[in-house]
Amino acid sequence: MEKKHITFTPDVLLLDVTFLNDTVYNAKRLLAERLGRTLPDTDLVAWLLCLALDGGLRGEGRVVQILLVADEGVHALQGCAPGLLEELDGKACRTPLGEFSFSVVPSAGMVTRADLFCELAKLALDAQEVEHLLLVPDFYEYGEKLRKTFRDFTLEAEDEKALGKALCFLLEEPDGGLPCRADLVTYSLMHVWGIAPEDL
Repeated sequence: MEKKHITFTPDVLLLDVTFLNDTVYNAKRLLAERLGRTLPDTDLVAWLLCLALDGGLRGEGRVVQILLVADEGVHALQGCAPGLLEELDGKACRTPLGEFSFSVVPSAGMVTRADLFCELAKLALDAQEVEHLLLVPDFYEYGEKLRKTFRDFTLEAEDEKALGKALCFLLEEPDGGLPCRADLVTYSLMHVWGIAPEDL
């Protein structure tokens, strides 16, 4: 994958589809059992808007580039509306922040989804045009590889401002910390599922 073939916008959100389909989907099912009620499908745009706001994006007229990293052969986001990847790929929608532009990036035979996610993260970190990089990785699967990506960037970065442009959304605080900003993905998911703190 060569950088010259990728054009980034200033605001990029990198999302691992397997994390959404496995970890998030199972967490939703367990919460529904615990609460004794059916939870709604994840409103994808509303959730991504929450993540963008949690990531510090403000104002109007932004173009947020949503990159959905998926294993080859995966065609849908489980429990999401909209959910079909082919219906999202190349499409855009208007939000209070501006435009959300979707691209599906499938891993093909020679590269794993983990390697692809980390490579895209590295390219976006290195890209001077990227001001905000929000990541939703499958941290349980390739957390150490992602840590190395951030560590390498931190060692090489010459611009102090560049060091703070990445924010990683996780289910829990990582052991040993992370060489970038981190936040919990839980709050935004609870919001779109209609779960109040007192419900738990």
